Amino acid sequence: MKKGVLSILIILAVIAAVPSNARGDAFNFYLRSGLVTDDSFSFSPLLWTIGANFDLNLGSMLFLSPDCDIIVYKFNFSPLWLTPAVTLNLNLSGLYAGAGVAKFVVLGSGYTLSSDFLVKFNAGFRAETFKLQVYTLSSFDHIFDDMIFGFTLGYGF
Repeated sequence: MKKGVLSILIILAVIAAVPSNARGDAFNFYLRSGLVTDDSFSFSPLLWTIGANFDLNLGSMLFLSPDCDIIVYKFNFSPLWLTPAVTLNLNLSGLYAGAGVAKFVVLGSGYTLSSDFLVKFNAGFRAETFKLQVYTLSSFDHIFDDMIFGFTLGYGF
């Protein structure tokens, strides 16, 4: 599994190295960082995220956004908490909103754990060089109970 994560990171680095004028308008790529908290907004413990996001443009008003973040606590990467997700978004002059699915995956020394699929709602603002996003994650059984809230700021390539 660690080889798979390393392979994905290498592919993301190669795509980030491609100049944006060579890619055209087919997709946008963002490296991002942010914070996550539960529905009490206590930010205790302080959990931050680092990750990447693609925006596959499906026309002038729709884009599909696969992303993956690593959740970090006190610069400790063991175990490794991943949150892969994909959302379909409606774009209106830079402002966007959408919904999709996500999952928690925990990679440790010799084990892998994963959650059930979660519903993800997001909204934000995107430009060619940056993307600001707020989102929620919750289970499909209890959509508005025990929610996780996140905030990310991405730098576009």
